[in-house]
Amino acid sequence: MINHSSTTWKQVVFLLLIISGILILSFVSLIYFYPFLLAFIFSLIFLPFVNFLDYQWRWNRSLASLIVIGSFIIILLTFFSFLIAEIVQGLSYLVKVLPSNMEDILFNIQHILDQTIFPFINNIAQFSSNTDNSSMNMDQTMEELISQTGFQIVHLLQLTLNQLRDFFMAIPHAMTMIFFSLLASFFMTKDWPQIITWLHRYVPIRLFQFTSRMMTEWKTAFGNYIKAQLTLVFITGIIVFVGLLILRVEYAFTTALLIAMVDILPYIGTGAVFLPWIIYAFFQSNWYMTIGLSILYSLVVLQRQVSEPRIVAHHIGTPTLIFLFTIFACYQFFGFIGILFGPLVLILSQSLARAGIVEEIKIFLAK
Repeated sequence: MINHSSTTWKQVVFLLLIISGILILSFVSLIYFYPFLLAFIFSLIFLPFVNFLDYQWRWNRSLASLIVIGSFIIILLTFFSFLIAEIVQGLSYLVKVLPSNMEDILFNIQHILDQTIFPFINNIAQFSSNTDNSSMNMDQTMEELISQTGFQIVHLLQLTLNQLRDFFMAIPHAMTMIFFSLLASFFMTKDWPQIITWLHRYVPIRLFQFTSRMMTEWKTAFGNYIKAQLTLVFITGIIVFVGLLILRVEYAFTTALLIAMVDILPYIGTGAVFLPWIIYAFFQSNWYMTIGLSILYSLVVLQRQVSEPRIVAHHIGTPTLIFLFTIFACYQFFGFIGILFGPLVLILSQSLARAGIVEEIKIFLAK
């Protein structure tokens, strides 16, 4: 009995050491070898197309891999070219219309200051006029306020310029990492049958089968997660399109399509479009658009917050309460970045469970 208990404890310690080693290896790989992890993800995307050309059309596997990856690069470059062209066109339009609109905005700001802010300050000054130094104190307060405002504006400009500098300095490094990732994904995709054969030869069959089951479950759950996000984006697009039609906005369909695409961005989402638009309409004294866009933005945010847990949980096959608990736990441990990676953590945990990790641990401890 003592012998069996001692053996069980040794197995538990050994299992904990294996799990710790896997976690440490994953952490180190994520920091230092992430281009190869990215290459692995690319390979999973390319493999169905390469396998089809290899097994169905009898193409040379190297040629099939080269053509698939080349097509992916061309599609990616076309997308970014279109995106840059749209940005340039938008900036050109702003250069034409912004000067006149800025004059209107500055006039409206001056009007608000003259009609609201300055009279309020004068009322405060008159209310505190029982002291001899009240006028001087008010002037000093205004000077300090103007000075602090100017300092904050300069600080904001410096911060923006530094961020732009860091962004442009990071582009060469990012391009290098993407190049290595695509190059590694080419060799992974081309040599995938040899890699599988090597794993069959040197990896224990039970571990290989478990890993295969886990990868199958992970790909299914991740695909369902993407479908859930596309469903949410489609719902957002419909709501925005109907709202813009009610507000009689020109090019409502194109605008709704762009806002729906922006909705994919984490943290920012539709606010990247709606908030500047609402502020602009406010300073233009266009109260109809200001109120209408505010209501529409509130509906979009409310719909997203209410629908996302239920739709995502339904698509990945998890109870909504478990999904919310995972997101909250990741937020508590990792901050806002945890909200982004929370669903991925849940998908990985669920894939491990469905692949039979609990049964495998029981079998290991029962030996």
